[in-house]
Formats: sequence, structure tokens, C-alpha cells
Amino acid sequence: MLRASCAQIMKKKNVSTILVVCLLLLLFFYLLNVVVLFYLLNIARVISRSYTTRSTTARVLMFVEDLYTQTYIQEKPWNQVWESPEPTWSITCDTAHFEYDLCYLNRPTVVDPTTSTVSAVDPTNSTPPTVIKTRPYPRKGQPEAMQRTRELTLTTSPLNASCAVTHNSPALIFSAGGFAGNVFHDFNEGWVPLFVTVDEHFVDRDIILAVVDCNDWWLVKYAGLFSHFTRHPIVNLDKETAAHCFPSAIVGLKTHGVMIVDPTLQRGPRPKTMFDFRALLANAYDPSLTLPSQVLPTFSSDARPKLAFLNRMDTRKLINEADVRQAAEEVGFDVAVFGVTSETPMRDLFRLVDSSHAMVAVHGAGCTHELFLRPGSVFVQIVPINCGWLADMCYGKLAIRLGLEYIVYEAGIHESTLETDDFAVRQAMEPHDPASSLMGNLTNWNRYMSQHVKVDVVRFKRYLKRAYEKAKLFAQKQSLYSQR
Repeated sequence: MLRASCAQIMKKKNVSTILVVCLLLLLFFYLLNVVVLFYLLNIARVISRSYTTRSTTARVLMFVEDLYTQTYIQEKPWNQVWESPEPTWSITCDTAHFEYDLCYLNRPTVVDPTTSTVSAVDPTNSTPPTVIKTRPYPRKGQPEAMQRTRELTLTTSPLNASCAVTHNSPALIFSAGGFAGNVFHDFNEGWVPLFVTVDEHFVDRDIILAVVDCNDWWLVKYAGLFSHFTRHPIVNLDKETAAHCFPSAIVGLKTHGVMIVDPTLQRGPRPKTMFDFRALLANAYDPSLTLPSQVLPTFSSDARPKLAFLNRMDTRKLINEADVRQAAEEVGFDVAVFGVTSETPMRDLFRLVDSSHAMVAVHGAGCTHELFLRPGSVFVQIVPINCGWLADMCYGKLAIRLGLEYIVYEAGIHESTLETDDFAVRQAMEPHDPASSLMGNLTNWNRYMSQHVKVDVVRFKRYLKRAYEKAKLFAQKQSLYSQR
């Protein structure tokens, strides 16, 4: 009996042990499943955050795109594939670019200035005839610029007007409207795109420039440049009433971007850069062919490095100009302070800036005159608060393309007249996208574009010393070259 009871007890213990082991195994697998599930959930959360971030980014980008679309451009649905210009077609338009359209009229072309119509008759008499509306100004992303640009109608239908003036050279038809009058835009949407377009599509300047929105002041101000783009007289279509006929024509100007001549986007055997454009300006405004300016200051004849100091006359003025000039002279510069108006001759400006070894300017359109600096000289840009991205895009990158020694002085909130503006102070103290606060609405734009600057002279003097050392080295190199 005792043995039987012991055997029963042992069996019960074995069963209990098995049950305990099974429970432990179940608990282990349960915990393992919990751990695995925990990690899977974390992985899913990370992936979800990634998609959420992408979705949020996408929404932000969509918002920015919608804002940009509403503000700058209304995209048109694209229902055809762009091909290379086909010479057998009367009119071929490349509208695939964000900033410009370029239309090729490959047949004899008639321009009727009174109706703003350009006709290249299709010999096949295709039905219906082609009709294209275009504004030949390379800023199609901004409606406010395009509203100031004359619209032209391109058609393959014959015109009622007969040829009153017949030309033997092709025409390049473009607008000098838009943002013209601001020297930055005069070059960015005018002369640089004209340089790119003429170099790529025409040989030996055998081209007739037919211009719409052609103001008299524009013809006078830039008179010295025309002969470097064409061998023929300019046709001002705003003042013409008779029809002009050309063997072919191109309507519009090609741009590579903000103040850039990109050799990688050119088809010719000798791609150009901004150095070539600057060389054209040097030929057009050759200082050796001009007399000293009667409008602008001149430098002394001593050996000190020359500093051209451009002070704005309206917004973003340098309030303590006299203190900054004194600091520059104490550093060792021979300083010439000058301002620019719409009547300032371009030849005089070129002569002054080209003869300097350094130039200082507060961010604004006047910085465009860095185009006149010789490669190797120094450009110092004083950037008011919240304008850094714009200063870099318009003038900082241009300085590098021109081979300049570029120094940027970013003013602090205490150096701006906006130091008492609560909105500007908050923006200056918090990390943010400066473009969003500047471009978000017109109020912000006017707020930052209308500020003035009073630089910390002690701090700025350190930048002037850097500029002086670079300018001195440049002057020494120029002296050595002139002795050869």
C-alpha cells in the first residue's frame, strides 16, 4: 500500500512538474510575443512617423507650391512632349521652362506693330491655323511682371498688312518691360538673357533686335551696349506703325537662372560664363575711352587700395555712413562714397567701380554694379536682418561666378531700425525660414525692405580689415601685371 501511494504521489509530482514546465513555456512564449509585438509596434510607429513627416512635408510643399502658383504662376496643363525646334514647322514654341517661353518662327515673318501680331505663314495651309499668345519677358513666374509686358499674338495666318520695311537678317523680339527700371532686373531679365540667347542662336551679331515696351530712358541708359549684341539699328516696335518683314524670328529670351550664364546649358562649341559677360561690359564701357566723371567722385592718385562705397539713397540706407567711411580710411583704404540715380551714366559707374579694388554696399539693386568689379577684387555686402537668403541668391553667388573675393556682413537686430518692431524681434530670436516671413505677404516684404542699417563700427571694422588685406594683395598683383 505504501509503495502504491508513493507511486501515485510521484505520478502526481511528475504531472505537476509537466504542468509547471508547460506554464513556464507558455509564459515565455507569451512574453516573447509581447516583446516582438512591442518592437513591431515601434517599427510601425517609426514608419508611420516617416510617412506622416513625408505627408506633412508634402502638405507644406503643396501649400508653398499653391502659394507660389497663386502668387507667381498659374501652371497650364502640359499635354504635349517638347521636341527640338523643327525647321519645317512655321512656329515652334518651347514652353517647358519655369521662367521663360521661347518661340521659333522658321518661315518668313511679318510683324504688325499696330496689332501686336507676328505671322509666319504655313505653306501647307494647315487648318485650323496656329495661334499662340505670349509675353516675351523671362519672368513668367511673376504675374506682376507679366502684367507690365505687352502680349504678342503669333499666328500662321497671313496678315492684311503688307511689308513696308524688309530686313535681310532675322529678328529677336523681346520685351524691355516687366520690372525694368530696377538695375538688377534690367540685367537679370534683360541683358544677361539677351547675352545667352544671342550667343546661342545667332552668328556674328547678324540679328535685328525688335523691342516692345521700349522706353526712351532704357534706350538712352544702355545705348553703349546695343552694338555689342547687334550690327543693326534697334527696332522700337512701340513707335512703329508699318509692318516689318524678316526671313525668320525668335520671340522671347532664354535665361539660365538668377544672374547666371551656365556653360552646361549651352549648345555652342564655346560655352560662355559670367566672365564673358563681364568682358562684354568692359568692352562696351572701356574706361580708357571715357573722360573722368563729372557726376561721381574719383580716387586719389596714391597707392592705397581703392574702396568704392555705395550708399543707398532711399530704403536700407546706412545711417552711420560717415563713421563707416572713417573706419575704412583708418584701415588704409582710399574711399570714394557714391550714390546711384536713374540718371547716373553707366559709363561713369563702370569707370569708378572698375578702377576700385573693393566695393562695399548694403543689400539692394545697387549691388548689381559688382558686375563692374574686376575679377579678384573684393565685394562686401552688408545684409540687413532677414534678407540673407535674398542677398545670397541675387548677389552672393554672382560674386563667386565673377571671381570676386566675397565677404558678407550680416547685421544684427540691434543694427537695424526694426529693433523696436516686435514682429521682427521675434523672427530674429527664433529659428525660422526667412523666406517665409519675407515672402509670406506684402506687409512683411515692405517691413524688411524698408529698414535702415546702423552697423556696429567696431565689429564692422574687423570685416574692413579682412577686405583691406585682400584688396591690398589684389592691388599688388595688378601692379605686377602692369609692369610686364
